[in-house]
Amino acid sequence: MKHFLLDIEGTTAPISFVHEVLFPFAKEKLDEFLTGFVWSRDQLELVRSEFEKDKLANDPDFVSHLGKGAVFSEKIIPTYFRYLILKDRKFGPLKEIQGKIWKSGYESDAIKSIIFPDVADFLKKAKEKGIACHVYSSGSVEAQILIYKYSDIGDLREYFQSYFDTAIGGKRESSSYQNIAEKLGADIGDIVFFTDTVEEAIAAKSAGMSVFILNRPGNLPQIKHEFPVLKELGLFQV
Repeated sequence: MKHFLLDIEGTTAPISFVHEVLFPFAKEKLDEFLTGFVWSRDQLELVRSEFEKDKLANDPDFVSHLGKGAVFSEKIIPTYFRYLILKDRKFGPLKEIQGKIWKSGYESDAIKSIIFPDVADFLKKAKEKGIACHVYSSGSVEAQILIYKYSDIGDLREYFQSYFDTAIGGKRESSSYQNIAEKLGADIGDIVFFTDTVEEAIAAKSAGMSVFILNRPGNLPQIKHEFPVLKELGLFQV
């Protein structure tokens, strides 16, 4: 046991903070932020491609947000991104924009992240024991750093050595966890992963990691499983 890999939402931070604070803040600021925003050709093509796939799927929520005959353009992107936020879509360009919006919110004290009270003590004990802590979340690396920098229990960045987002791979794919181990130069059996989602736990375990599932207040019910469950990180014997 040389490395701890931690999810954020439902593990170190309440799900309610993400869905009731961060997402609404991003939705509110999208139009303002994207006014005059200069998209690269590759970014715009990614958004257009995702838009066209959603349009073909004929999702009622898509139709209600954008209209059945919606045509892609830069002007429609804020409305489309609000639809993606509603769907909790793990989409790279959206995550990047959200991260930039949240950065301005944190820096202006408009928002402050909420971290479970037991997390700081857990991280301190890990550091004292020489266990390296890392973050793996679907949110962008920038957004992850901001959450721990501007938390209600202080700046926690000193306790994390690295951050991973879905650029390393999807969280429900075992190859992603193998990629993380390679990036860390670590034996995958020396990494313990903490998450609130069974599907992620299955992927990490199949790659060779030890896994614990967090059952925090407000977490979503999970399918039946045999993974060890913790109500808080403080119950894990570091």
